[in-house]
Parts: sequence; C-alpha cells; structure tokens
Amino acid sequence: MTTTLEPAPQEAPGWEPRRRRVPEIGPAWRAARGRFAGEGLAAQAGRYVALFLVFTVFIEVLFHSVLSVAYLVDGIALGSLYGIVGVALILIYRTNRIINFAAAAVGAVPAIAALLLDVAHGVSFLAVMPIALFGGALFGAITDLLVIRRFSKSPRLILSVVTVGVAQGFGALGFFIPVWMGVRAGEIPTVPTPWEHWKILNGRGQPLLTGNQVAALVVVVVMAVLLALFLRYTRIGIALRASAENADRASLLGIPVKRVQTVAWILAGALAAMAILVQAPLIGVPQDASLGFKTLLYGLTAAVVARMERIGLALAAGLGIGVIIFGAVAKYGSDDYASALMLIVILVSLLVQRGALSRAYDAGTSTWESVKMFRPIPVELRAQREVVVARIALFAASVAVVVIVPFVIGKPNIPDLVVLPIFGIVAVSLVILTGWAGQISLGQFGIVAAGALVAGGLAANHNIEFFEAVAIGVAAGVVVSVIIGLPAVRIQGLYLAVTTLAFAYAMVSYVLNTHYPIGRHLMPSGFTAHLDRPVLYGRIDLENDRTFYFTCVAFLVVAMLVALSFRKNRSGRVLIAARDNQRAAPSYAINLVRARLAAFAVSGGIAGMAGVLFAYAQHNVIPGSYRVENSIAIFLATVIGGLTSVPWAVVGAVSVEALTLFGPRLQHVLGETLTSVLPLLALGPLLILNLYFYPGGTAEA
Repeated sequence: MTTTLEPAPQEAPGWEPRRRRVPEIGPAWRAARGRFAGEGLAAQAGRYVALFLVFTVFIEVLFHSVLSVAYLVDGIALGSLYGIVGVALILIYRTNRIINFAAAAVGAVPAIAALLLDVAHGVSFLAVMPIALFGGALFGAITDLLVIRRFSKSPRLILSVVTVGVAQGFGALGFFIPVWMGVRAGEIPTVPTPWEHWKILNGRGQPLLTGNQVAALVVVVVMAVLLALFLRYTRIGIALRASAENADRASLLGIPVKRVQTVAWILAGALAAMAILVQAPLIGVPQDASLGFKTLLYGLTAAVVARMERIGLALAAGLGIGVIIFGAVAKYGSDDYASALMLIVILVSLLVQRGALSRAYDAGTSTWESVKMFRPIPVELRAQREVVVARIALFAASVAVVVIVPFVIGKPNIPDLVVLPIFGIVAVSLVILTGWAGQISLGQFGIVAAGALVAGGLAANHNIEFFEAVAIGVAAGVVVSVIIGLPAVRIQGLYLAVTTLAFAYAMVSYVLNTHYPIGRHLMPSGFTAHLDRPVLYGRIDLENDRTFYFTCVAFLVVAMLVALSFRKNRSGRVLIAARDNQRAAPSYAINLVRARLAAFAVSGGIAGMAGVLFAYAQHNVIPGSYRVENSIAIFLATVIGGLTSVPWAVVGAVSVEALTLFGPRLQHVLGETLTSVLPLLALGPLLILNLYFYPGGTAEA
C-alpha cells in the first residue's frame, strides 16, 4: 500500500486568513502589574513596620526604662559595624556557599594601618580613607586569588575552616603592624577626625549625637545603597546573583564564576575596611585584626536574620543588635546578656525561615560536600609485614611518650600536662558529631562547660563522690547536647555551626556567670568553692598531679574505645549513611532524627565527662577555661589531625594545645614577639598549608 502526497491547495490571489480579534491587553496588564507591585511594596512596608514594632516591644520588655536616648544613638552607631559585617558575610555566602569567618579580618589590616597613620603620623582622616577602601579591596582580592581558589574543589567544611585560618593569619599580621609603625593599638585613646567637635547636646549639656556617629551611619548607609545598586543594575552584579545558587550550572551558562567570586571578596574586603575605619573614632583602634569571634557572632546574627540574602535587612538587623548591646550595658554593665540573647535570635530566625536553604542545596545538587573522608589502609595491605611493624612501632612510640613525659618535665609543668588528655577527650566527641554525623559544632566547649557546671557545682557544694560526679557530668552533657540537637532536625550544615557558636557564647556569658540566676545557683560558691580530688580505693590519690594525669589518660582511652565501638556497630554505619545521603537513607528504614540525636547524645556524654575532669583539674569551675576561643581552637586542631579519625584527631588536639601551653616557655629561643603569635601561626598559615596538601587532615598522609 502506497501513500500519495498531494500538494496543498493554493489560496486565491488576494486571500488572507481570517484573524481572531484579540483585545488589547497591554494597558490593562501594565495597570494590573502596577497594582500588584503597589500591593507588594505595601505588604513589604507593612512587614517592616510590624518587625519594628515587635522589636520596640522586645526592647521595652528587656530593658525597661534604662535605655536612654544617648545609649540608643550609641547602639545604632555601633550596630552599623555589625550590619556591614553581616552584609560581607552574605556576599561570600551567596557566591561560595560558606560561612566566611574572615569577614571582618579581611579589611581589618588595611584599616588598622590607615588609622595608625592618622593617629601616630598626623595624616588626615580623609586622606587615609582611600587607603582603607582600596587596601580592603586589595586584601579581599589577594585572599580569593591566593587562598580560596586553591580550595575551590574542597568540601564546604574545609573551605569554611580555611577562612578561620585566614582570620588567624590576618590576626598575626595585625599584631605586627603597630610594632612596625612604632605604636601600640591598645594605647591609642581616640582617633582624631575633622567632625569630632560637632555635637548636639541635651538640656544637661550631655551629647546626644556626635559628628563621629553621624559619619559612621552615613558611610554605612551609603555603602549599603551603592552595593544594592551594583548588584541590581550592573552586569557583574547580576552575574553574582545568578551564580549564588549553583556555581557549576552558572558556569555552564557562560557566567565567569571565578571572576564573580573575586569581585565578591573585593566588595567584602572594602566594606569591612570602611566599616572598621569609621567605627574607630567611636570604639578605638582594634587591637586584634580578626576583631574577635564576638564581632563575628553579631555579624552572623544579622546575616541569619536576613536569610543570608537580604542586604537591607542585614543592615537593619545589625543596627538592632547594637541597640540590644547598649541596652544590656545600661542594665547589667556589660554585653554578656546581649551575646547570650543572640542564641535565641538565631534559633527563632532559623526555625521560622522555611526557605533559608538554597534551592540547589535543598535539591541535593550543591557544588560542595560536607566532610572530607580519609582512606584507611586497604585491607589487602594490613597484614603485610612492613605495615604491621610500622603500626606497632607508632603505637609503642605513642605509649612511651604518654608514660615518660610526666616523669621528664618538671613538677610545676604537670598541671598543664593534665589538660592535654582532657582536650583529647573533647576531640573524640567532635569526631563523632562532626566527622561521622556531619553536624558542625563550633561550640563544643559549651557542652564541656555544662558537664563541669552541674557536676562541679554538686561536688563543691554538696561533696558528692568522684564517680557520681562523672556520671552526672555525662548525663548533663547528654541532655544539653540533645537539646541543641533538636533544632538540627531542621537546621543543617553551616547554619548549625552558627547555632553552636551562639550556644558557646550563651554558656560562657550567661550560664556560667554568677550575676545571672543559673550561674548563681549552680556555680561553686562560698568557702566551699573548691573541688577536692578524692583518694580512690584508699590508695589512688588524685591530688597528686601525676596520678591525676594518668587517670585522665585512662578516661581518654575509654572515650576512644567507646567511639570506635560505636563506629563499628550498626549505629555508626547508620550515622555515616545519614551523613552521606540524607535522602536515600530513609529508604533503608533509617530514622534520620533518631540517628542525629544519637550522635549528639554520645558526643555530648563524652564532652560532659571531659568537663568533669576539667573541673577537678582546676579545683573549680572557671568560666574563662570554657571560652569560645577554646571551642574554635579544638575544632581547628581536630581538622588538622583528621576529623574522621579518632586517633589522629586526638593527636591534632593534643599537639595544638601543647603548643599553646608550652610555647611561651620557648620565649628565650624564639623571642617575645614570635612566641606571642605562635598559636595564631599554627591555626592560621600552617593550618591552610596542611589542609591544602591533606584536606582530610594529617590522617590522610
């Protein structure tokens, strides 16, 4: 059967197809769009007004009648710095999908140099402003080109840790700048400016508004507006927004992703430098080029409130945080209460933001991984004679060092030696929580503090037994960790890192502070504020520092065995599966919530045990021993050793803490200046080099 194709009939000359009459919709559509746009603007304005009213009520409830107009203005001026830090965090997060812990440090070095030119060498403040602006941009570009691009294919966690190393490196550099310029930043009282004498006074002759405050606010607002216009109307700004969701997809569409990321770092550096420069006349020249982790906490809070994407909201949130800080200062005399409140603000913000995670991350197509795994010795090689001998020799050398060192060093140094196995126990808890469960914790010493607070307080105030105190400390660590882990059901990845950082500040600033109810009731108090180490079984005297050191080593061995046993059982395998693919794991009957909470519980119990030993080691619960810097340092040290390897994580933590404790004893060899920055160098440039060659830590080598 064949089919014949016939030509289509031709229309007669002059024939035109009949066209349907379509009504003209252009004017109607434009009118409707205008109405919808007007409704959108009205709704948005209504939301901002509602937020302002809620914030006003919040401030009135917390700081009833103590926040004067002068404090309010000071808070707004100071908050502009945190708002700009939040904006800088958003810029890098939108391009690299990481938390940039060097957001303030990138611009701090040129800003400090410019300020010292003004103060020490008489250069005009207006003349040094371009130095800070272009210097911050230059440092941002150098950071991206020399450091960040080298880790472009590394896991997100490693890249975030690298930014901590960058901040530490800039902190070390900032330490030398005043020395090179012949001044000390801490000795500089004020920064002269052309408008410092302009003031508005109240009826009692007290300043309500100063020229320095106006300058800080004007510069910050102008920078924010220019940045918003740049992102909205320039080609590179639009490209920056386009590459924020998925760098690989944007690259396939022809967007120069690497160039866009460099521009983001340039903008972040310039913003940070200018914010620090205009804030210096109000708060002085920074002594630490990293500006400390508390500044980072306030900036992170502003960025989280803004969903890591809204620049205007981040700036407004920063201003509000400044008001909260000065409200706390007016009521309590310090900002401890304000830093503790940041935990509540962050938790509420994250839990109510359903769209906080990007579409790419939520869909599982993110460019980055979470944790870098190292490859253990293959099974085929483990029985080889050379491998067996090397492993036995390494184990024997480690045991020899642990046993011999307390008999070699002087007796006055043994109390410092006791701290090392305790830090090793904390490292084991981090391996379980971060290395195996993928839940990033930057506040592990907050959990350690919980165990020390509950058990140490009971031991000092009620004289409970040693092993009872250990059991209570473990239970306290489990309870606190599970409470922290509950938001982890919805808060994932780097957002959880922000939450744990805020938790660490809340523990140190509020819970361990005897000026507030919890610390007043639980902390050791009165003449009994001293923990006596007992005599175990009538012969083991823990008051002997060497004996207590070996006791802590025994607890470290127990913690390592518990962790390794947990990893080899089904619970450990479930944890790894939930970490590697949280979408496929439920299809194998894995309960993600239960698996994550189990990781928090086991990790918290081990950290709580370390807290009890720490309290007995110091014969008291000393809040300064659980500060946030210790949490950051132990996390970085664990990354250096190997975040997924129990033995090497312990080696990394013990080595870094030993350098911190015993490094000052090398002052006669290295000199005072170099000795002072040894921890910054170890957790800064050396950390970056180690991660560049071994992303999985020393264990990978």
